[in-house]
Amino acid sequence: MHNMQNERDEIMINPQFSFLYDGKPYDGKGAIKTTLEIKKHEKFDAVEWVVWYENTSEQNSGILSEIKDIDAVLPLPEYVHEFMGNRYTSEAPKVIWTQGLVEGESYSYDDDRSAEEFSYHTKYFYDNKVTYTFENGEGRCSDEIMPFFEVACKGCGYIVAVGWTGSWVATLQREDEGIRFKAGLRYAEFYLKPGERVRGASILVMQYDENDDRYNKFRDLMWAEYTPKALVKQRHGLLANLFWGSLPSDEMINRIKRFRENGVEFDEYWIDAAWNGKKAKSDCNFDSIWADEVGDWEVKPDAHPDGFLDVVAEAEKSGAGFMLWFDTEKAAKVAPIAKEHPEWFIDADDVYLLADFSKKEVRDYYYEILRNHIKTLNIRCYRQDFNCTPDIFWKKADEENRRGITEIYHILGMYELWDKLIAEFPDLIIDNCASGGRRIDIETLRRSLMLYKTDYQCIFNPNPDVTNVHNTNASRLFPITGCSTKRKMDTYAARSTYSATWGIGSYATIFHSMTDEEIKWLAETVKEYRKIRNYFTCHFHNFGSNQLDNTSWVIWQYHDKDADEGMVMAFRRAESPCSTSKITLKELSGDYTFTSLDTGASFVGGADLTIELPEQYSSTIITYKK
Repeated sequence: MHNMQNERDEIMINPQFSFLYDGKPYDGKGAIKTTLEIKKHEKFDAVEWVVWYENTSEQNSGILSEIKDIDAVLPLPEYVHEFMGNRYTSEAPKVIWTQGLVEGESYSYDDDRSAEEFSYHTKYFYDNKVTYTFENGEGRCSDEIMPFFEVACKGCGYIVAVGWTGSWVATLQREDEGIRFKAGLRYAEFYLKPGERVRGASILVMQYDENDDRYNKFRDLMWAEYTPKALVKQRHGLLANLFWGSLPSDEMINRIKRFRENGVEFDEYWIDAAWNGKKAKSDCNFDSIWADEVGDWEVKPDAHPDGFLDVVAEAEKSGAGFMLWFDTEKAAKVAPIAKEHPEWFIDADDVYLLADFSKKEVRDYYYEILRNHIKTLNIRCYRQDFNCTPDIFWKKADEENRRGITEIYHILGMYELWDKLIAEFPDLIIDNCASGGRRIDIETLRRSLMLYKTDYQCIFNPNPDVTNVHNTNASRLFPITGCSTKRKMDTYAARSTYSATWGIGSYATIFHSMTDEEIKWLAETVKEYRKIRNYFTCHFHNFGSNQLDNTSWVIWQYHDKDADEGMVMAFRRAESPCSTSKITLKELSGDYTFTSLDTGASFVGGADLTIELPEQYSSTIITYKK
């Protein structure tokens, strides 16, 4: 019998990694120096590490390949499957993996497919021959599969995160003592030039035991160690109103004034795509005209003759900051910068070029572009998009025997860009979009938030039950998630999108309008959201459905363990036959005062709660305090 606890402690003390050097396991005798950087999170039984690889010789190194930034057995309790024909139980050794972002075209017609995003799935290890391999799609780290895994057996286990915003691969195989977990960069096979130093993926391993509330333990870890300081300080993310970028400044100002006069209070006014360039007229994100101007980061003079300064001033009168969209890592081929400096870009597509972040002058150019806009417009939130699949560009640019090195420099250059901006502007919030949630990993989470965790939010009439499925499943791991609504006079839909970062897009484009009644409803909805927004970063418990099922209820509890208070949000879906749901709330002890945000009525009670929703397609929010 192996000593599981000693073996688990060894992972915390001595993280394991591996790579081949000229086709053989590296024995430490070649030109490569490895440096292991370790950060322990003892409060959470977690450790993070990253490996740096450096050529210390005066010649090109041999070929590094099969780089596994984690190559370790995760010890698990002994388990014997009694009979071959018996079904597996929750105690069996398993890996739980999380669905990443799906095909973008699904958002327009396939709610069932769209609702799979952030869902989680289990694969069992029925003997020592079983191996599972996971990899993301086309160069964005949470495309198709998320880089977060749970390995477990008999109530004990680990949550493992792979921190690499490009292409990664993870392989899990059952061994006698547990599960061997290998992960690293997918396309890494290169030599290093003299003095060259690069790193691989960061690896986070959190242990848990059967008595741990493992997902809230991980949420607490994410909040404490992997959330930007600017967000921790304010305990929440954005509360932003969307304007489409080509909506003229004078109309933006009119709408801001109208909001202010009617008591609608936003924290940010968010200008999305199509504000930049000189020629293209774009009415909304679906016309794709705006994409031709990517790479030209001058403010569009005809729509915004004052360069947004007047819009910023009007927003500040309402106590709101300014938020601006960019897609800084690529350029349309017609962009002026692409013609002026073709050597700065990688050409592997009919329409777009990818910026070559291996070049310092390219990184410096984009930094100065962003820095100048942030200073001039007093930008509170920099929204970075990334609407391309970069794999094909990186592969084309790689030199012979340097496979994967272009990707490494691009990803490290992106981290450098964000870190420099945060260092100069400590209160700056970075919104990480990437076609909606396709670059979510611990490296981006520690630097940014995700307002659009999926581009399903782009459509104007989304199914609110798809968005509440997304919120249910994403909240399992992440305390700072984002969502937005474009529906008007629909409280069920708005509440389905409530999250730690929240946006409104119902008055965004030239063809959007709002009646006085609709603006009054919005004012009350925003006030309601403000009352509860700080709870979304606290502990999360799910009591309802986490799938798209019209006959079910959705029930969330968010609990602030420090203040011993929280809230319950409940949704009775459109075909649910049940008007009542009874639940037992988590983490409560004794009596609390419960208050309905719908009626204002209060009552005193304990953990057992009965929720009544007489109408189908209805919702309620109930807060509780000691």
